[in-house]
Amino acid sequence: MQNIDQTNLMVPASPSMPLAPIGYPTDEFEPGSHLRDYWHVLVKRKWWFWGAVAGTVAIVLLVTFLMSPIYKVNTTLQIIMDNPSALMGGQSTDPLGVLTGASEMDRFYETQYKILQSPTICFGLIESLNLKEHPSYKQMEKDNPNSPPEVIKQKYTEYMLENLKVEPVKNSYLVDVSYKSTDKKLAYEIPAAIQKEYLKLSMSTRQQSYSMLREWLDKELTRLGKNLEISEQKVFDNGQKRDFLSMEAPEVNVTIQKYIEVSKLLTTAQAEKAQKEAQYRQIQERGADAPLITNHALIQQLRQQLIALEAQVSGSSKIFGANFPEHGAETAKMKELRQRLSQEVKRLEASIRSDYEAASRAERLVQREFDLQRAKVVDLQNDLVTHHVLKRDLQTNQTLYEALLARMKEASVASTMVASNVSVITQAERPYMPWLPKPLLFLALAPILGSIFGVAAAFFMEYLDSSIKTTEELERICHIPSLGIVPMITAKSKELDKIGSDPVGLIPYKHPMSMLSEAIFHIRSSIMLSVSEGPPQVIVVTSANPEEGKSTVSSNLAIAMASPERKCLLVDCDLRKPTVHRVFSLPLTPGLTNYLTGAATLEEIIQPTDIPNLYIVTAGPTPPNPNELFNSKAFKNLIEQFRKEFHNIIMDSPPIIGFADSRSIAANVDGLIMVVKHHSTNREAGRLAMQMLSQSNCRILGGILTMARKDHLGYGGYYGYYQNYHKYYKSYHDAAEGKSQEEAKPGEQ
Repeated sequence: MQNIDQTNLMVPASPSMPLAPIGYPTDEFEPGSHLRDYWHVLVKRKWWFWGAVAGTVAIVLLVTFLMSPIYKVNTTLQIIMDNPSALMGGQSTDPLGVLTGASEMDRFYETQYKILQSPTICFGLIESLNLKEHPSYKQMEKDNPNSPPEVIKQKYTEYMLENLKVEPVKNSYLVDVSYKSTDKKLAYEIPAAIQKEYLKLSMSTRQQSYSMLREWLDKELTRLGKNLEISEQKVFDNGQKRDFLSMEAPEVNVTIQKYIEVSKLLTTAQAEKAQKEAQYRQIQERGADAPLITNHALIQQLRQQLIALEAQVSGSSKIFGANFPEHGAETAKMKELRQRLSQEVKRLEASIRSDYEAASRAERLVQREFDLQRAKVVDLQNDLVTHHVLKRDLQTNQTLYEALLARMKEASVASTMVASNVSVITQAERPYMPWLPKPLLFLALAPILGSIFGVAAAFFMEYLDSSIKTTEELERICHIPSLGIVPMITAKSKELDKIGSDPVGLIPYKHPMSMLSEAIFHIRSSIMLSVSEGPPQVIVVTSANPEEGKSTVSSNLAIAMASPERKCLLVDCDLRKPTVHRVFSLPLTPGLTNYLTGAATLEEIIQPTDIPNLYIVTAGPTPPNPNELFNSKAFKNLIEQFRKEFHNIIMDSPPIIGFADSRSIAANVDGLIMVVKHHSTNREAGRLAMQMLSQSNCRILGGILTMARKDHLGYGGYYGYYQNYHKYYKSYHDAAEGKSQEEAKPGEQ
């Protein structure tokens, strides 16, 4: 047994067998995958592999010889991007590129590739090459007799687009255009003509675009011209209405000039009035002592004369007295001088008052004129606001009109230019050899593809196969240890030549040196060593499904256990489909059924065989309900009697799934052997059988993989033993059969 995780399961045994742990791999254990495992799958499914390889090669050969030759012609074009902003003054923004993240150049070239693969190009090719007279077009008309010409043309266009391929050359302005067809001439003509059709379509599209642009520009120019005329008329009418000499030059505007002059006069008048008012206030406050009067030249002269005369009069009166004759004249003269001074002061005061009043009147007149001119200036400013609005509207309309007029001229010039952004770099050449099929390449690739398909088929079939294939799977799925493998004896096997027509159930007796016999002896040793307390005495052999080899295992195992020192009994408990009596050529009755129903004694049902110490209990007649017999007390007593007389008792039982007989029998024995047919018993059946047996409180000794094919075994564990058995013992076999080593064939040495 491999060194793996094990679970100790305590199961009840018969009275003669104590409890003992049974180890088996757990569900969590999964063996690692190795390359040899994949190789074993391929070897096991080799016919699927070689079938896929042969089928692929055959299909490739059939396609190669039956396929019509396909010709493919390439041409390389260079497409240079036009100036996208020619009509926008050399500057353009790309809002779509900002939103999508794609550059303007990328969208331009993607557009050109789609144009090259558009139905419009194909329509042009149909017309220019007169493809309506081509046999392929005629054939399409025959295939669609009731379709209108437009539908035929559309279908033929779709057919052309399927064969037309456009591939841009990375990091360049080049694009490869290819066309494939079974017609060599057509395969050449379409790539050769596609550049002309592309240029023709580009020119037509450009002319249509410029025609629409010119039409729109004409309408816009007419509309803007009318708006400009209306704006100019409004500006003129507003100027005439307000009698403006100039609305934007204040230095030549009469109203503004008058306002400025009056403003200056008002300032002067206000200053003069302030001065006169100050003089007037001074005279009112101080009278004749005011500086304006005292500083007057005439007043000063008169005062000096008066002072001098007063001095003279005062001196003469002191000297000559008051009665001096000249004193009176001088006094009269002094009095006259005082009157004159007083009159001059009054006259000066009156003059200053008159100047002040005149200045005040002048200031009031100038103020009224200033207010009048200021009102006119305010009105003028209000009129200028309206004038400026009209002027700005006039300038805007004039700017738009001039810009559209310039674009109109550019569009007129651009519409006359022929597109020169497309050129042919590589001309289309007439094909000499078909593009497809390529026999040498196909034949070289066929085995490779076939191998890939073969490997896929092999592993797919392996995936679909849910049967138990190895002892590792038997241990992992059924949770029981593996006791051994019983190899399959096929028609091509050398074992069949040695066995001849002898029954398979008697091989260990008839041919003890055969591979099958060695396998049975190996299983016998595994059973004897399966329990630490001692070899199990009563063993039942069963399987999940019918026809899995349990009767053969039972017969061979009974023969292997019989020996001169040990008596062995083989009991056929398969009352539904008994087999043991045919293997040993014994009568079916009296048998087990007869004893359990009381129709026969124990001595009558135990039949001896030609094999020493091997006895048989046949099944007997089929009862109505076999399971009731196995659950009876008589069956339990019978097993106890067998224990006393025989060393080993082997019981052949019905399948577990579908019948309850095996579970009833297993409850009364020392151990159970599960037979699993190689590449037949599926995993679900194995799990279900073990689940049902676990409910019967029986000890499961292990499992046996039966009918194992040598080519499906592989290596490892018991596999290598059985594959190398024949080679290992060949010389001994030859000697036993009377052959000398010299007479052996070279291939057998």
